[in-house]
Parts: sequence; C-alpha cells; structure tokens
Amino acid sequence: MSRLTLFMVSALTLPFGSVSASANDNCTSWGNFTTSASTQMTTLNSPSNNRLSISGALVYRPLLRTEKAYWLGLQLHKATLSVDSNTAKSPLYQVPFAVKVGAQSGQILAYHFAAKLKSEDEQKLIALYQAMHIEHLKHLDLTVPVTVEENDNMGRYKVRYERVDNTSLIRQKLVYLQTTQGSNLFNFKLPEVKADTFNIQQNACWISLLEGENKTYVESEKGDIRINVQQQVSYKTSQQPVPSEALLLTLPLDPKKWPMLPSSVVYPKPAPNPLQDVQTFINTLTALDLASLDEKTLEQLLYDNQAYLLSLQQAIRDGLFNDKALSRLFLKLGQNDSTNAHQLLVNLYLDGEIAPKQRFRSLMALKYIQNPLSEKLAEQIFSQLDSTELSDEEQLLSRSAMMVMGVIAHNQSGSDFAHKVTDTLADKLITTRDQQKQATLLNALGNSRDMRHQDNINKYMSDDNAELRRRAAEALGKMPNPQSLKMLETRLGSEQNNKAKSAILEAMGNNKLSHRQLDTLMAYTQKSASKSLRLSAINAVAKQQSDDVDVKSKLKPLLKKERDQEVLRALMQAIHGGN
Repeated sequence: MSRLTLFMVSALTLPFGSVSASANDNCTSWGNFTTSASTQMTTLNSPSNNRLSISGALVYRPLLRTEKAYWLGLQLHKATLSVDSNTAKSPLYQVPFAVKVGAQSGQILAYHFAAKLKSEDEQKLIALYQAMHIEHLKHLDLTVPVTVEENDNMGRYKVRYERVDNTSLIRQKLVYLQTTQGSNLFNFKLPEVKADTFNIQQNACWISLLEGENKTYVESEKGDIRINVQQQVSYKTSQQPVPSEALLLTLPLDPKKWPMLPSSVVYPKPAPNPLQDVQTFINTLTALDLASLDEKTLEQLLYDNQAYLLSLQQAIRDGLFNDKALSRLFLKLGQNDSTNAHQLLVNLYLDGEIAPKQRFRSLMALKYIQNPLSEKLAEQIFSQLDSTELSDEEQLLSRSAMMVMGVIAHNQSGSDFAHKVTDTLADKLITTRDQQKQATLLNALGNSRDMRHQDNINKYMSDDNAELRRRAAEALGKMPNPQSLKMLETRLGSEQNNKAKSAILEAMGNNKLSHRQLDTLMAYTQKSASKSLRLSAINAVAKQQSDDVDVKSKLKPLLKKERDQEVLRALMQAIHGGN
C-alpha cells in the first residue's frame, strides 16, 4: 500500500473522545477496537485495490489535570496491522500517547508520545484521536443539533452533532471547507464526503460503544490520482479488568515525565547480517575511506557487525584509522547504540593507552545513545571521578564524563536508569568538597534537566564561590519551571558578581515570564547596567516574544541612543533575528 493511501486512511481514523477527564483511576478503561478500510486508487489510469485494518485493546487513562488543561492517555495495546492479507504486530500503533485538552474550551492543545517518532508516524497516532475528538462538546448546548467546524489531517470541515438521548449521540461529517496541502498530499481538490455517520454511546467517564462508517473521495488537482476510501470503525468497552501489562498504566500522570521507548522497540530492524569473522570486518573497515563513506553504508556495516565491535579497541590502539576516520567512526558508534557499542566506547574512555583526544571523542559519542547504559558501565564511568590518583588530563576527562552522563540521563528522561544516574550525580554533589567537582556536577545535573534535584542545585545559588553560583544558575536555567524561576528571581537582586548575575538573567529568559518579571529584565538592558548584564538581559528578553508579549517594541527604543557595537548587534539580533 502506498504512503499516500496509508495517509488517507490514517486521516480518517478514529472516532472517539472523552466526556470526563479527572485524573481518576476509576475511569481507566479499555475496549476492543477495530478499524478497516478498503481503498480503490487510480494513478495515471492504473487502478489498484487495498485493504487495511488496525485492531487492538484500546486503553484509556485520565492523566494530569491542572486548572487550565488536562491530559488524556491512550494506547492501542497488542495492536495488529493488516495490509491486504498480511497481518503482523504493530509496535508503532502500540506506542502510548497523550492528548492535552484545554479545560475551558475542550480544544486539543498538544500531543505527547512515549517514543521519538517520525513526523508521519506521529500523524498516524494523532489521527486515532483527532479525527473524532469530542471533548469540546461538553462546552456546547446539544439539546438541539449543532453544526461546527473542525480539523483533521486532510483539512477543515463542517460536522453535525445530534443528541439521541442522555448517553448517545450521532456525529456526521458534512463537507470539507479547505484541504491541507503538503508533501504527503501533493495538491488535491477538496475531499468529498460521500457518507459519514458514527453512533457514540457514552458513560460517566468516556465512551462505551462506537460504531460507524465513512466514505470519502479525493482527487488530485491534475486528475491523475483518484482515491475512494470506505472505512468502518468499531469500539466496545470491555467489562474485563484493564490489561495489567499495558505500558500506559505504568507511566507517570505527567506525560512530560514519561520515559522514551527505545527506537529499536518502535522501529525494529531485521537481524544483523555479519561478515564471516572479526578479521574480515577489521580489514573491510580499514580499507574504506570512512571520512567520506556514504552514511547509510557505514551505519549498516556497523549494525550488521555489532558482534565484532569490541575488536575495534585494539585496532584503534594500533593506529589503523586516521584522525578523520576516527572522528566519523566515533559518531556512528554512538548512534549505533548497541550493547557492544556502549561497551566499546566506555572501554576506549577508560583506556590509558589511547590518545586523550580519542578518549574524549568516545565520551562525546556517548551523548548520542538513546538506550540505557548497563549498570556496570555506568559504575565504571562514575568510579573514575572518585579516583584520587588522576593526572590533570585524566581529571579533565572524568569531569567531561560527568557532563556526558547528564546528557545520557536526559536522553532517557523519566526512566529508572535516568533517575539512578541523576541520583548518583546529586549524591556526589552533596558529598564532595572539591569545588571543581562541584562545578562539574552542577553542569551535569543541568544537562540532565531532572527537576527532582533543583533544590540541591539551588543551595549553590548562595555559595561563597561566585563560579559555583554561576554554574547553579545555568543548571536551573536548563530546567525551566515555576519553582526554578522563583529560585533564580530570589537571587537576582542580591547577586553582586556580574558573571553569576548574567547567568541568572539568561536562565530566567528560558522561562515564560510575567509582565512584572519581564520589566525586571528590561531594567538590565539600560545603559546604567554593565555591558555583560545588558547583553544577557537582551538575550533573555528576546526569548519572551509571543502572541501576547511584543518584545520588539520594548527593545526598539534602545537602538536610537546605543553606540556600543556589541550591544547594537545583540539588539538587532533580538529584534530582527527571527524574521
């Protein structure tokens, strides 16, 4: 089935929504879900027919609620995808995702996924919810039939809702008003709704039954592509217990704290096809110009031969690769993200017989991994920091390793692995008295973005050492939230060191500021402040441009009397840089 047909079908699926959204486990439910679509497609007078179906246990779970918005969690547990006569499990459709809904409007505000997905795959999951979203109906009077305008992946359309009784309603898509044009849709005429009726039965929490059919016709502007899609959708709540193994049930209420599924789970690769032995692999790799080798070719070579990767440690020791080749090789080893790639990179970092430059590169490569390091490898990296017999060069490497561990934790944000890493970093920060180590650990915690440790970081905002105060401000700036913003603002007025104060200003700018806080930053853009503070304040203010805050109008008057070239450049960048 073509990508275009898959897009068409995904754009029509799925009609469901919610009538209640408190973070209440009593409302967590599941039901049997099936959608099937028959597609007739004619391309350049060449007809084709396809049939696609998706089925699984659709799990619904209310998540975090705030005064302004609430989150709904969804997962198609044990999803299967059938294309024509081929049926297989679908890791993509099993990815949990969450929908953020405006409390006052019922409109969709955002989506969040438990994996890093390709853009087109995000749209497939979004279509499971967006096409038939009914949260907004709680804010409409349905005592009489209502016609409203809504959007889906294909465009904007009119839809009619009619209440049948207290628990049932009928939804009918009437007509498309405009189409969404893009690389997936080429240039198409308005989709034509041939038929669209869905019956929805509700309960106190969500929906108990949904059945319906859609028929849509789409034609390209040139008339060379014509598509007819006929789709049926069925959902029925089950009275059986919610499947305990469904991943959605184990995730935090706040979707922003969800750990990411490894890409290998969502996009499983075929089994590796290795060369006959280790020596053949080494000979093949050294014979290639790695610096200019096609990216996909190198990635596939390393993937197929991941069983041999540990042998590269000796090859690097023996100088079998030039510097440019090593630079490329390390990058691809980090992106390879296999267990052996992890082991090799840590081995290289710890190997004193390898040049410091290459050991540093091995650390930088670890920043690209998405899968957790083994506990043993993490301990080996941490133990290096605690050694009392390190040369100056080794100390620099160990401090770099801590900052990389923070990045690795951020890549696995919310997972048990990430929490163990950041807990270790925080413990070392508390117990060490070495100020260089403290500065490094503050950086590392900042890199992790783990807000659980912001109180420990904040203690250094009042340290006697100005450099530690600066590092603490930078770390808090990497985890913007109301609490860290308050910590920064509290220190701003009393901070006397310009470098630390500049860091506070820059860090505050990473948050959404109130008008009062923005005015505070604007005060530091005036000529009465030092140049370093002015530059930091201008950069921070520039980040506040939004629909309701016109930062440019606040900064433009400063241009008229400014003579300092560096400040002028910063102002010009702030005012015109986003244009």
